[in-house]
Amino acid sequence: MSTEGAGFLRARRPEQKRLREASILDAARELALRDGVGSVSLAAIAADVGMHKSALLKYFGTREEIFLRLAETEWNEWAVATVAELDAAPSDEDRVVDVLTRSLADRPLFCQLLIHASLTLERNVSLDAVRRSKVAATGAAGAVSDALHRALPGLSRDNCFELLGATGLVSAGLWQMAHPPPVVVALYAEPGLSISLGEHSSAGFAASVARFIRVYLTGLRRTGD
Repeated sequence: MSTEGAGFLRARRPEQKRLREASILDAARELALRDGVGSVSLAAIAADVGMHKSALLKYFGTREEIFLRLAETEWNEWAVATVAELDAAPSDEDRVVDVLTRSLADRPLFCQLLIHASLTLERNVSLDAVRRSKVAATGAAGAVSDALHRALPGLSRDNCFELLGATGLVSAGLWQMAHPPPVVVALYAEPGLSISLGEHSSAGFAASVARFIRVYLTGLRRTGD
């Protein structure tokens, strides 16, 4: 008896395998956007695609490997879009802050993966999977650092790279605070409880990121290289 789910057809040619991998990644992306990266299981991804978990493991060795592959795509797409915006017109600090802020606020999966990658996703994967992810992240950060340096020539390239790293770390944390799990949302809704999302709500995420970037830029300019 076949171990594959109803409607599943084994990919036998290279192009069929690529299509199957793409469908797995698409399913993982949609589930993560709906439920959060940390809540998505390998079984849920397999069920969404229409195959048994054992069949899915022929394409990706672990759940973490699937999300690292998504992180690779997110890094590359973030870099291409951000560089294009930074290079589109003469920039000043206000425009740079706006571009960087929107580049994160408009990419919810990217913000999630920024924190999950180092915490969990790099702990149950192959060396090749980690290598691919790290190469993508380093290349993307380097390309955006170069574009930032062109937009703000008064800032060294090293300072631009530092700004991106700090902004990514802070944004990842802010995103988690702004998008808590349902049980935390329910807690905040309890009458008489003096806890609320406040400025860390979804609406406040972009404002908090922009404020951080401005403060960090001020600090870099005061301290120099």
